[in-house]
Amino acid sequence: MVFVYGTLKRGFPNHPLLAASGSPLVGAASTATPASLVVGPYSVPFLLPRPSSSSGSHLVSGELYAVSPRALVDLDALEGTHLGVYERRKVTVVVEGGSGEVVEAEAYFAHTSYTEALWLRCGGEAAEIGEYTMEHAAKDLDPQLQVALKGYLVARGVNSKLASSLHHHLVEKERWQYMNWLKTLVDMFSHHLVEKERWQYMNWLKTLEDMFSKDH
Repeated sequence: MVFVYGTLKRGFPNHPLLAASGSPLVGAASTATPASLVVGPYSVPFLLPRPSSSSGSHLVSGELYAVSPRALVDLDALEGTHLGVYERRKVTVVVEGGSGEVVEAEAYFAHTSYTEALWLRCGGEAAEIGEYTMEHAAKDLDPQLQVALKGYLVARGVNSKLASSLHHHLVEKERWQYMNWLKTLVDMFSHHLVEKERWQYMNWLKTLEDMFSKDH
């Protein structure tokens, strides 16, 4: 189980990697206890192992996914675990909805080597948030451009719900195209193998025919 809280969530830039892996969504979830989530340079979110001077001020919202070992390798590569950018650590989350199930999962935390410095640079406890949103993702855009872009989209009926729906549609379309391409390959190779088998069979018959001709 992997708890995602930033750009891997639905509707965010890195979610297609998670969707393409076929990792099922278990549900919306939040940390069972307060945690430290900050937005670092370039609007990148970081869940921090508890800095020494913070106990965490918010329950952090996100999504819980059941991830295969192969998908986990791809996520590790994306999050730069081999470079010491993020590290996977255990986290207890509560699945939202009727069940309220408590689940032991893993999440990508900022590497402990720079946790304290990042927390202080972002503004300490005052900078901690409970949910990473599209507004956080776009905060590095020029403020006037942010307002103009939001106004442009809203005027054309593009709200967050529609954007999420469109993104899901594009992911599904991409998956369908990929599966269709694979089927074409399978059909092509199957035909090739049938032709090869037919040629081998005809060659074998000719060999038998030649052999019996010589005997007679």
